[in-house]
Amino acid sequence: MDANELLTLYAQGKRNFTKVNLSEAHLSGANLSRATMRDAKLREVSFGAAYLRAIDLRGADLRGADLRGAYFRGADLRGTDLRWAHLAGADISEAVYNIQTQFPDDFDPKATRAYSISPQAYLSNAYLRKVDFRWAKLSEADLSGAYLVGADLRGADLSRAKLKDADLSEALYDEMTQFGAEFDPGKAGLYFMGPGTLVPEANLSRARLSGVDLSRADLAKADLSWTDFSRANLREAILKRANLRCANLMGANLQGARLKGAILDEADFRGAIMPDGTTYSKQNFNLQSI
Repeated sequence: MDANELLTLYAQGKRNFTKVNLSEAHLSGANLSRATMRDAKLREVSFGAAYLRAIDLRGADLRGADLRGAYFRGADLRGTDLRWAHLAGADISEAVYNIQTQFPDDFDPKATRAYSISPQAYLSNAYLRKVDFRWAKLSEADLSGAYLVGADLRGADLSRAKLKDADLSEALYDEMTQFGAEFDPGKAGLYFMGPGTLVPEANLSRARLSGVDLSRADLAKADLSWTDFSRANLREAILKRANLRCANLMGANLQGARLKGAILDEADFRGAIMPDGTTYSKQNFNLQSI
């Protein structure tokens, strides 16, 4: 893939560019906000003055990259290699990083209002909207007053975290998430992701739910646009009048699911088991039948 192909796919709505190799590519001034470029090879890439808000660069190799004047606000830089990168004028405020992140020797992330993620992290009043904290160790973190709307907390350890006045509405959790004994995720407005969950009208747009078991879940009228449901178990799920525009349903099991009135424009059903038990075929797909 070259820079032009990447930008074309991005303009068409694609956001997942995991493990892409664009070393030495020229992407100055490009808009790649909220793209996923995990484990990407981006050595000596030119991102000068690029708009990269909330981009996911976990594990990416950006050694020697030109990032001068780039807007990285809210980016995920956990495990990113930024050695010898040029960061003059770059905005990485509200970005998250961890002990595995490697910055240039003369760069101090603490001076930029970026957030260090660790079990004892101080994240009071931090802006962490939709951050992926799956399996994160935040057992003693101070998250008091933090804005965690839509954050993914599945499998996260928050067992002794300070959550006073934190906004966790629309955040995701599952049976593996650990909260303190007195914390009630339902009252806090979190969404449980698991079989039989009741989250009608939920806002799950662009959520990463690949492989999740949501059998018998009630997702009626939910916003599921651009959501990744690849290989998910949606058997007998209620999806009536849900917005599934551009959703990724590749390989999903929809047997017995109720989709009446759902918006399915540009949804990808390749390899999916449809409500009638048959494997999706573009030739035989009949919207009226579901």
